[in-house]
Amino acid sequence: MSGVSASTLVIFIATVLVAAGVAGTLVTTVGDISNSAETQGDRITESIDANFELLNDGGGENFYKEDDLNDGDNAAEITVFVRNTGSNALIKEPGEIDVLVNGLFVDDGDLEIESTDDDAHDRAWAEGEVIEIVVGLDDPLTGSGNRLTVATKGTERSLEFNADV
Repeated sequence: MSGVSASTLVIFIATVLVAAGVAGTLVTTVGDISNSAETQGDRITESIDANFELLNDGGGENFYKEDDLNDGDNAAEITVFVRNTGSNALIKEPGEIDVLVNGLFVDDGDLEIESTDDDAHDRAWAEGEVIEIVVGLDDPLTGSGNRLTVATKGTERSLEFNADV
């Protein structure tokens, strides 16, 4: 080692330090990517477990109704039936289920959610259970091409309907 100059030794030590820094950065980056992939996988799993289907086809006289009485309640209502087809129970409360009509969020106070079964006091929306969601609208809708979207736990379903009654 006596034949090695001091500058070569300094360059060698600097190279080892740079390599250690790069290795540390790679280990941290790989750890972050792994955590991100795991989180995304959990979200996808939750979304798959939270599957549901809209049973209405967007037609019929009971789907969209306008209130001709003008009694201070909603100007119109949309009634949709939804079945939990996922592998987990969900929560059937307005704060857990989001509803949009023509892209506008419907406030929780304008939603009525009831089970078609006789378990009105149970919060759980069991596998295979059908719930009825009544959406109150302040203003009546017009024309065709209206869109209702129901979403919960990262899963959403939509249907288009005609509001001409």
